[in-house]
Amino acid sequence: MQTAQMNNSKFSKLPVFDSDKSLSKYLEDNFVDSLKNWIRLYVKTMVKAEMEEFRKEREDTLQFNGCYGRNLVSTFGKVPEIPVPRFRQGVDSLQLKSLDIFSEEKQKMLKVIEEMHLLGISQRKISKLSHDCFGINFSKDSVGKIYKELVENEQVNINSKILDDNFDYLLIDGIWEKTKGCGWDNNKSVLLCALGIRPDGKRVVVGFQLAESESAENWGSLIKSVKTRGLMGKNLKLIISDDGGGSKVACEQLYPDVPVQNCIVHKMRNVMSKTSKGNKLNVIADVKKIFECTDKKSAVELSQAVIKKYLVTEPRAMESLRFNLESCFTYFNFPMEDWSKIRTTNILEREFREVRRRTKVFDNSFQSEKSVNMYANSVLNYLNDNYPSKGLHTNA
Repeated sequence: MQTAQMNNSKFSKLPVFDSDKSLSKYLEDNFVDSLKNWIRLYVKTMVKAEMEEFRKEREDTLQFNGCYGRNLVSTFGKVPEIPVPRFRQGVDSLQLKSLDIFSEEKQKMLKVIEEMHLLGISQRKISKLSHDCFGINFSKDSVGKIYKELVENEQVNINSKILDDNFDYLLIDGIWEKTKGCGWDNNKSVLLCALGIRPDGKRVVVGFQLAESESAENWGSLIKSVKTRGLMGKNLKLIISDDGGGSKVACEQLYPDVPVQNCIVHKMRNVMSKTSKGNKLNVIADVKKIFECTDKKSAVELSQAVIKKYLVTEPRAMESLRFNLESCFTYFNFPMEDWSKIRTTNILEREFREVRRRTKVFDNSFQSEKSVNMYANSVLNYLNDNYPSKGLHTNA
């Protein structure tokens, strides 16, 4: 009862909609507002970067003196009070190409900004945007500074993007990172992630959340956010999750009509971690045979035989095998040609390998929850934009 109350308390922070119309209105308003915030931030940063370049060329001691507001009329409404930086002293020869956004030739740039809003930012996009729309070639250092400022102040990120409901599959899993300043034990946190796969196979990380554990409450908070932003699950055929009970509970609460497949790789890892060293090879060989069966009836019968065989010598391992085992067999309800793709979270694991490859460069731990969220958002946006369309192609 206490857990249920905690879950309800956590979920109550998110809006509740009494109709599809109210949800659509919420999504539309949030999309427009978030896009306007992105334009406001981007224009300010680009103008300031061009002014920095101007100051370097003059080898001057010009100082910034706050900002003044300018309004922009766009195809999606008025963007009021865009903060435009200014120098303390007036400079007659200063002509900023980036201010062309306020002219009649602004539509091309607004379209590019809209695409960047949907896909995420990168240094390559910043360089391309400044060249194509402003005719400005920033130095490598300047592009790096722009990128850093946008990431630090980003108004639009993965967790605020409006989603559509055109997804066939949803994969959820977590990656543990060293963190400090979060107030959690062992200076470690788990980055919970949700990845959607579209009918054409394109992969999209649709949400993430830093948490202390992979509890049902924490998973529920992330999945509720994904659902609230538009992924209602009406077209979802399957959810693939890790072998933890928390993720399964959250999925069944928020997407009750969508079947859940527990990752068989996680299942085998968990069984092996609880098997004594002398029995590891024999146990894993027998467990693998369960998932090599060609029908569910044979897999259930073989799993019962394996549990009976090792129950006395490896009780902890067999208890782990038995836990949520039925959810490991959901893939039998789908065409056999799709089994290898829908019974594991390997697609999301490949995304995690890219995250780990980058974080290893730092050779230290993140100093705060904010730094983890900023970096995760940047890396996952990059992966969303740059990974090819590979995934699940099935009409199941």
